[in-house]
Amino acid sequence: MTPTSLIIVTDRGTLKAYKVNDTPTRGPSLQLVQAFDTTDAHGRYQDKLTDQAGAFPSGAAPGQMNSIAERTGIDNENDRRICKQLADNIAEVVEREGKEGWSFAAPASIHAAVVDLLPADVRDKIVEHVKSDLVKIEPARLAGHFRSLQPL
Repeated sequence: MTPTSLIIVTDRGTLKAYKVNDTPTRGPSLQLVQAFDTTDAHGRYQDKLTDQAGAFPSGAAPGQMNSIAERTGIDNENDRRICKQLADNIAEVVEREGKEGWSFAAPASIHAAVVDLLPADVRDKIVEHVKSDLVKIEPARLAGHFRSLQPL
């Protein structure tokens, strides 16, 4: 099995990359090498989209705009942009830090979309996939979620 030299964990709003340093007595230790927050994943549409020209009244209350059908298209486009932004940042970090192989963790809802958007050479270096949201796990406990870092 190819050794993991990098662990990348992400969710819709945050990406963290850890370099794996192997210590002889304590096993792998993780060092944060990149932390990134996606701005598109945070906030409300009312705060981001201010132009109401062409919006359709929803009929719920006077002055309310943007029907559900319009927001669905915006949601899909926003999700696509977030996944693309995550994939671009992952590719950059892997090119810089993950020479041997790397492990990837993301929630199941975005995992496949992000992996599909990665360049083939970056995708081929993935040693292990974990479909869980591990962004808020402290680094000392993070290694326990990856089989590739467990002693044989």
